[in-house]
Amino acid sequence: MGDSMSVHTAGAEGSLAEAVDDYSLRRVPESATQRGWDIALVRMGFTVSASDLLFGYTIGLYFAFWNAIAVALVYSAIIAVVSILMGFIGLRERTSFALSSRFAFGREGSRLPSLVIALVIAGFYGYILGITVDVFPGLNSVTELIYSVVLGAIFLIITALGFDRGLKWVGRVGVPIMILLVLVADVAAISHAGGFGAIVSAQPKQAGKLALASIIGLGVAKWMGGATVTPDLMRFGRSGAAVVGTTIAEFIVGNFGFNLLGLILGLGLGASDLGKAFALVGVTGLATVAILLQTITVEMNELYAASLAVSNAIGLKRLTTSIVVGVIGIAIGYYGVSQGIINSFLTFIGYVGYALPAIPSIMIADYFIVRRMHYPEGLEGLDAVNWRAIVAFVIAVAVSVWLGLAAKDVLWHSLPLIGGVVYLVISIPQMSESGRRQPVTA
Repeated sequence: MGDSMSVHTAGAEGSLAEAVDDYSLRRVPESATQRGWDIALVRMGFTVSASDLLFGYTIGLYFAFWNAIAVALVYSAIIAVVSILMGFIGLRERTSFALSSRFAFGREGSRLPSLVIALVIAGFYGYILGITVDVFPGLNSVTELIYSVVLGAIFLIITALGFDRGLKWVGRVGVPIMILLVLVADVAAISHAGGFGAIVSAQPKQAGKLALASIIGLGVAKWMGGATVTPDLMRFGRSGAAVVGTTIAEFIVGNFGFNLLGLILGLGLGASDLGKAFALVGVTGLATVAILLQTITVEMNELYAASLAVSNAIGLKRLTTSIVVGVIGIAIGYYGVSQGIINSFLTFIGYVGYALPAIPSIMIADYFIVRRMHYPEGLEGLDAVNWRAIVAFVIAVAVSVWLGLAAKDVLWHSLPLIGGVVYLVISIPQMSESGRRQPVTA
């Protein structure tokens, strides 16, 4: 790429366009791989965020300290396993989530999971935008709309720069500042509550109003999207150690760590939302600046992943799809903050758990068990549609909806199990065929 840029103007223009599109519809070349440290910072940008802080804060409103710790650990561990498996697919194949989904769903069939993940991430993008707006001063129906539009425009501009020139540089600044904010706020919250012992023994303000299994299910549903799109970043990785290390950084250090900090605020202050909580301890100004900067990081990641998925779903360039998803996200953000951000956000997460978990479970089952990581036909030689994956997805969603709405299940339908089990059952002949093949060394 660099040679053509130095020789021909036309080549330079093509290379620039290709870089901005960030290999959305082709494999990442080895020359474009990134250091594990930079990938870890970008991945932590997903979890060292206002939404994760809000979720931890919500746990602290409903559960006592040690129960809250158990909740955060359990769902973080579940998500980490899914993320590592999806990450290895991206690393081995050098493909984004959207392209990786073609292995299980087929070249054209992959449009279905790409569209689902794009809609889910667009929703998260919008709600995180709303969470950020919610801590701004002087909120009313007019300022909420203005804040949403202006922030959305900023996010769009930075995301257009791609991983190398946009995401990793924002992550280097935003992650440390957000950590600093929460540490300062937690010290103030602990002092406000009368010491750390008071936090550990504090009675949650809404104790008993939410079941333990429910909050674990919501936690899994909340981060299943982030785990599913792990290939978007790990396709730039250089080793398996990077997959494991960056996953630990994202979901154990970042996710669990920020849940812990958030629940300290929730138990120590018990205010109805983050904006009021920060006001109670006198850090509204710092919170506004830090959350704004860090939200740029996480919103870049959300918009980046959604735009890659839409590129595969409808065949448009990533820059175009970023604009489409960004506009939808602005509308969702404004709706969320105007309706009450915590309740609106939790309701959205609950609905996500019905459809999203089936996608990574089917992809993992196909890649590691049915096909045993062996696709000699390559991306272009795959079937147009793998109807077994489509059928498994439809059945899994139907079963999940029945479990959640009719059987009142609050956990099992949100776990990445049903889709994978259904897919394996209807793929028994294909598994037998794969078992008879000789292993092929890459």
